[in-house]
Amino acid sequence: MKARIICAVCTGLFALLTTAPVLCQDTATLQAQADELSNQSKWSEAAEKYSAVVKASPANGYAWFSLSECLLQLKQFDQAQAAANQAIANNFRPLLSQVSLARIAGARGDKEGALRILKKISEDPRGPAVRPFLVSATEFETLKSDPAYQQIYSSMVPCKAPEYRQFDFWVGDWEVRTPGGQVAGTNHVTLEQEGCLIVEHWTAAGGVQTGTSFNYYDIRDKKWHQLYIDNSGNAGAFPAMSGTFQGEKMILLTDKEDKPLSRWTWYVVKPGVVRQMAEQTTDGKNWNTTWDSFYSKK
Repeated sequence: MKARIICAVCTGLFALLTTAPVLCQDTATLQAQADELSNQSKWSEAAEKYSAVVKASPANGYAWFSLSECLLQLKQFDQAQAAANQAIANNFRPLLSQVSLARIAGARGDKEGALRILKKISEDPRGPAVRPFLVSATEFETLKSDPAYQQIYSSMVPCKAPEYRQFDFWVGDWEVRTPGGQVAGTNHVTLEQEGCLIVEHWTAAGGVQTGTSFNYYDIRDKKWHQLYIDNSGNAGAFPAMSGTFQGEKMILLTDKEDKPLSRWTWYVVKPGVVRQMAEQTTDGKNWNTTWDSFYSKK
């Protein structure tokens, strides 16, 4: 029975493609026309155009995804599901295409199917990126009061993994002094973007020199990154850095191809006090200290 259902869905989708008007136009023009029709919510006309596109270019994941949306709006659920699966097979925004599958399940009243797909999405490290689409999807309105849905949605709050919290010890309002006790400046370090970004607001003693850094953990390379820009206008003076949290210390380095190589280290000396120091090397063995400071929380 299952094989017959799948066969019927594929046959229906094939019929849609083969009955779409064969237009003497290139696929880029067809796709642009389909996009415009879709933007106007002319779902039937847009579906015909997207069908012609995927017939001419079966590997066009975007067109499959867009066709799926049109078919969902037309309540042609089996064909919409088949098109969404084609988008996934062609590696077009796999998570967003899975959201489409969940929406289709929700629209046809398959609550358990929708929750199962959403649970799978929530287990992907990139899952938080699709949260806005869950909020805006009308197909999930009947699910939003369900405890299972609420738990899934809560688990998709971004940057909750322990790695994202490794640099939180630097967050705060600080007075910064040299090892000799001289005031070097102040630093206001904030946690932003729902805990995904640490932003530094540096002001040197005297108030002339200022700088801002953006610090974040990247799930792709599993490293911390920093980009620092000051008000000198010389962006090259502070090359981008990356690194990891090692032995209770945050250690970031410039690219190994840069000469000299710079290494910056932050760590907690005692509650309320953080040390920040910079070192440079030309041979990769001998390091010279170029900056040393102690942060005291205001």
